[in-house]
Amino acid sequence: MMSETFEQVLTAAQAGESLNPAWSKFVKTTFFVPVLAPAGGAGHALRALAGKPTIRISEVRAQVDGDGGVLAALSGADVVRLVQGDAAIEVVLSDRSFDITGQRVAWLRKSIEASLAKAAQARAAAAATPAAATAAAPARAAVVLDKPAPVRRPAGGPLDVAALKPRNVSIEKIGLQFFVPAEWRESPMSNGLRFHDDSTGTVLEAVGYVRPDVSLNKWVETRLAVVKHEMRYLKQAGEAYAIDGAEWGDRVTGRAIEFTGTVPGDAFESRCLVAFVRAEGIVVAITIRAPADDFEHNRAMYKWFLTRVELDEMAAPEPYSAPASGRGYADLDQPRDEPGVFGFSMQGRIGRLRALAYSLMVFMPMIVLAVALPILSPKGKFGALWLVGAGVLVSMFFCLRLMVLRMHDVNLSGKWILGFMLAVGAGGAAGGPNFTTIGSIIFWLGLMIIYCFIPGTDGDNEFGEAPGPDSTLVKVGAGLFIVAQVFSLVGQSKMRSMDTRKGPDVPSTATSGRGTPVANKVWTSPDGGMTIEFPIKPDEEIVRTHVRERMGAATMRQFGAWSTNSENYRIQVLDIGLPPLDPDKTMVDLQAALLDHNAVLTVPPTALVFKGYPGRDIKAGRRLIRMAVVGSTVYIAMADASATAESMQRASAFVESLALTQ
Repeated sequence: MMSETFEQVLTAAQAGESLNPAWSKFVKTTFFVPVLAPAGGAGHALRALAGKPTIRISEVRAQVDGDGGVLAALSGADVVRLVQGDAAIEVVLSDRSFDITGQRVAWLRKSIEASLAKAAQARAAAAATPAAATAAAPARAAVVLDKPAPVRRPAGGPLDVAALKPRNVSIEKIGLQFFVPAEWRESPMSNGLRFHDDSTGTVLEAVGYVRPDVSLNKWVETRLAVVKHEMRYLKQAGEAYAIDGAEWGDRVTGRAIEFTGTVPGDAFESRCLVAFVRAEGIVVAITIRAPADDFEHNRAMYKWFLTRVELDEMAAPEPYSAPASGRGYADLDQPRDEPGVFGFSMQGRIGRLRALAYSLMVFMPMIVLAVALPILSPKGKFGALWLVGAGVLVSMFFCLRLMVLRMHDVNLSGKWILGFMLAVGAGGAAGGPNFTTIGSIIFWLGLMIIYCFIPGTDGDNEFGEAPGPDSTLVKVGAGLFIVAQVFSLVGQSKMRSMDTRKGPDVPSTATSGRGTPVANKVWTSPDGGMTIEFPIKPDEEIVRTHVRERMGAATMRQFGAWSTNSENYRIQVLDIGLPPLDPDKTMVDLQAALLDHNAVLTVPPTALVFKGYPGRDIKAGRRLIRMAVVGSTVYIAMADASATAESMQRASAFVESLALTQ
């Protein structure tokens, strides 16, 4: 019966689920190959196509004999061994061609090497046991493409590559290829693969990233910091040393560092080797960890693994627009699992424009709540106030989430945000409102720089895949957010300018128990923190017992005066002990206490800013109130007017003259 040709086996394999039968047939098939050296010599040099690093071969002589050159009849295995560099192979069939990429040629070459090593081992074993060799006819060694379980080599003996029966594995999106024993269990991990040897407890992890601008030294420094932070039980054992792969040349460079230590929960010491490998645009870290005795026992095997690591050349990255994804080609058509506007997961990354656009959507509910709060609060509907407060907290969480995701895009942990916020809060409690203000300005300025100016890392980083391209809707949303921020800054500037014109900045001239009138009827509070224009000299009033009891730990001093026009002017200075976490809520509570139960607001309360401190204007019928929260002190100015327009004007002038001296 005539044996099948490679073309027949290939056609059947392509119609099935695996090409393994075709590869097995390929290495055994004889092909006609153009060569430069005379046919039959041991020094054949394959002749590539003109201007193309490809070797053209065929089972039919006429398919490759068109240029009249020298042809040699070589097996597929010989062709693979003779191919130089990363050249590809083109197999000319009867009606088409079959291309074998340089990556696949390298894989075939390594498989053939493993097969030859196994055959040599078998011959050596047969020579050592002649009786067994005569009892059974030697079998022809087959080319092994799918390799079974590894066999542990004898201690101290030479490395038996064939006994390892390694299998080729790859991480396509970064072009990484290497060998591991077939018995080792494989499991996916972020940006790489993990392998586990159940017999010895050996663990091998390989991760890689697209990092065009990272040198080997920088890569070693970065990963070394991660190892020392996440595996503090390990101590470095010796200095870093260079490693070199079998086919790296000058294109790939590598370095390795070893560590020792006891993993938490283990009763034995482990040894860990971390290999850092870099090619143009790609960086890889391979970590091998095993019990110390097993590590030394298998050190030659680990060294062999590292010399067989290969990194294919990747296309040069394009100039930055949005970070390019490090996905493999097979994943380009798959939907991306990117963070949405609202969510509770802190995993993933978002780019600059997307962060700005999402911020617009997050701030919109907060703006609605800010408008609704003055309308709901005067009526004493505490259920509605609690609802508004809960909404504000949820919106703040979503804002924090966007900050964390943006930090991830520049390869920084979101923990930096939490740490800085805690530092600002602690500093504010210890150092007063000025420290809080300065810290907050630095905090928000830094975040805006990251939001608007610092691009994300190219390709994948420690926190996941790079975000995809920005849609038109995202770009429009980002633009609207920037415009809204500009209008907000202009509005705040105008409010501060108006506050500056409200009253003079007059320093305190008295610290006695009672307020002291000064020139132009300007009265200064006992603590020197505020001034106001009293029409007549005020007197300090006794705070009623039930008011003091209701205030608890807070203290209050009160000053008042009655005019001949039936207007009642009053100042209250409250010390509440600590700066309130929510000054607006404090002012809402005070507003409810200062107004009668049946009082109706004439106009919605107006938010004010006094030199950076929050305040509020309230008008309920004939009662006018202005208050400001300065750290742990609240200043309140009240005026009750008569029904005439002139009286209302005088009362309004009184409360509007409140000014801070700090």
